[in-house]
Amino acid sequence: MNTALYLKLIIETILAITITYLVQFPFRKIRNRFVLFILFLAKVALTLYLGLCLIAFDPVIIWKHEYPFAALYLALIPDIITDIICFLLSFFRKENEKLRIILSVALTLLFMIYNILNMQMILPNHHEITSNKLKNEYRFVFFADLHYGSSQSRNTVDKALNEIKELKPDYLLLGGDITDENTTKEEMEYIYHEIGSLDIPVVFIYGNHDRQDRGMSIYGNIQYTEQELKEAITANGITILYESFLEINDDLILLGREDPSHPDQRKAVKDLPSFPYDHFILVLDHTPYQNDDIIELKADLQLSGHTHAAQFFPIKTIYKILKLNVLGDYWIGDTHLYVSPGISGWALPLRSEAHSQYEVIDLIPE
Repeated sequence: MNTALYLKLIIETILAITITYLVQFPFRKIRNRFVLFILFLAKVALTLYLGLCLIAFDPVIIWKHEYPFAALYLALIPDIITDIICFLLSFFRKENEKLRIILSVALTLLFMIYNILNMQMILPNHHEITSNKLKNEYRFVFFADLHYGSSQSRNTVDKALNEIKELKPDYLLLGGDITDENTTKEEMEYIYHEIGSLDIPVVFIYGNHDRQDRGMSIYGNIQYTEQELKEAITANGITILYESFLEINDDLILLGREDPSHPDQRKAVKDLPSFPYDHFILVLDHTPYQNDDIIELKADLQLSGHTHAAQFFPIKTIYKILKLNVLGDYWIGDTHLYVSPGISGWALPLRSEAHSQYEVIDLIPE
């Protein structure tokens, strides 16, 4: 992220506040509570739809005009909160339009600052997992959804990588979407060079954005080819697990899955190469939704990302209502599934749900 993009976001958010206010003013002037309630519900519905479009639906118009839609999202949630505050105050005093404007602008500013800081603040999240299959102790660091070049500054990413190096893990596990359709070839080569320079063994699996699958259909071009991506990864000593596994000692294997966005290249569990099921099986799968595969594989632990913990409030609640694996610990059959919120976010420097984080996983013999 650069200063110009932040300035663009601020200007467009100011415009969104202004337009939102002007559109609603005639309705508020009527002072009909039923009309105002319908207006309130319409804003809630629009906010939910915007949040889903920004993180889940991915319509073409959002991809091409992310910042104006994000600005409208930033304006709507504080405006909804302002409605609630003003409604409560109306029982004690006459409605004041000037107070409404001040509240709306102040809450929007606070909401924007929180979103930006929450994205840029990358925190470690520690896990301790025991198993009688393990003979040795291991430390892994896992992160997914870096989307390098989209939503975080280079300094923020470099700081997080230095912190990870200090933890001295046995392996760094990259859970996909390290780059995306907004990443230039230079940025792609830079991030893999930096990761490969950590002096830590690194394992990588593909996500649904790394290969810029939708770059041609959305933007009319791609920044790098799949072969150039593969060469940049392997040239920096990073192992790509592609429907394959890596045996670590005689008690642990890492199994990497192809992302479901490439269904023709994702193998059925029964077709995976045979491996010792008596080992502790740690699976890397970018998306956490393939429950049938998880149940059939009977792995001990699966690490996934992809969801960004919904990224935009209150979409995480909708995911949970729909019983989607969006964040945290789940048990799918015999497998412990952990879904990480991701170390960054998609396209925009905004995050109003769970903060950015990487996972520090200590595996300990029982």
